[in-house]
Amino acid sequence: MGTQDYLQFSRKESGVRLCANVLIVASPKHAEAIDWTGESDAMPGLVVLPCENTAAVPLDAATAASLIVLEVDPHNRRSMDRLAELKHKLPGQPVVAALPDASVALVRMLVREGVDDVVSLPFKFEELLETVADVLAQHRRRRTGELRLAPLFAVVGSIGGCGATSIASHLAAALAENETSGRGVAIIDLDLQFGAVADNMAAAGRGTVADLLGAEERLDEDLMRSVARPVIDGVHVFAAPEAIMPLESVETDRLLRMLDLIRQHYAYVVLDLPSNWTNWSLSALSTATSVMMVVELSVASLRQARRRLDLFSSVGIEGDEVQLVVNRVERRLFKTIDVGDASATLGRPVLGSVTLEDPLVSTAQDQGLLVKQVSRKSKFNADIQAISKILAERFAAGGPA
Repeated sequence: MGTQDYLQFSRKESGVRLCANVLIVASPKHAEAIDWTGESDAMPGLVVLPCENTAAVPLDAATAASLIVLEVDPHNRRSMDRLAELKHKLPGQPVVAALPDASVALVRMLVREGVDDVVSLPFKFEELLETVADVLAQHRRRRTGELRLAPLFAVVGSIGGCGATSIASHLAAALAENETSGRGVAIIDLDLQFGAVADNMAAAGRGTVADLLGAEERLDEDLMRSVARPVIDGVHVFAAPEAIMPLESVETDRLLRMLDLIRQHYAYVVLDLPSNWTNWSLSALSTATSVMMVVELSVASLRQARRRLDLFSSVGIEGDEVQLVVNRVERRLFKTIDVGDASATLGRPVLGSVTLEDPLVSTAQDQGLLVKQVSRKSKFNADIQAISKILAERFAAGGPA
């Protein structure tokens, strides 16, 4: 096995200069197809190592690299063992996996194996350059303690009208009430077509998540702060667009960068997701610290919840990271379905239940108020507070040090 050294690696028009040693370990087919000598002149130290994707990576070459791009065959046990061995020997080494087709499930599985990001095969210069720059920047920030991402709590509904948005908005307020760092809580409305968080919380302002998703290189803290709409103490709303936005117009990479930026600057982030599932919404869900499925004690709600949980499981979102919040529970003696039945039927633990208190909840939301602003002693508010305390105790608040 020989090596091909490319001493110049950058993008002239963008001014990018990456002073790092990058090692690409790829099968001869993909390694020999690389020819970027005329692309750039600003990244010394790129090494391409032709190597079958089951062969061991030379430790001396791996140790000398700032980042390793490793071809991976997720369907080949020996190839996956090679990745695991590399991460075991060099646990702090940034690794980018290269593979032909990267579904959400595969990406999530590779992230669990310790991979920092994924690029496609055959290699594309622009994609690789951007990915390498992002991963190296993330590692630098982590090493210097500049970046700690806040816990992200994703709230999803089993069926339309089950109260998921109400739970999400009240949860954000409850988390802020007991948050002491001063960084506050963000609630992001990703229901890009029918989002109602801003209306429910009377969040005045003009900026929306569409401004952040369309920002490209301009996405930074200043733009984020200009879009955030303050409501009650410590809570900022990132509102859904005023006009209906086509779901297919969202680019997953931009969405994930937006989420990371917001998580850097708040103590907690609550995500209100749409009922229609797309690749980008599943990708957002896969980054969540905890997923709350809001269900009602009805056959229709539990049936649809089961379908959604099966979808989540198919992309690797499963186990106790998905928990149930049972909404509109009637406190009566004889019930056809109870909270225990919901947990047993769906095979997920119940994080909490929320008492049915209509018309109090709907009346408050019609006025752009939270229930606690109407009645501090409501059972609904007490139940939300209990859920928020469980989450706060389980997940330490994040954000900048």
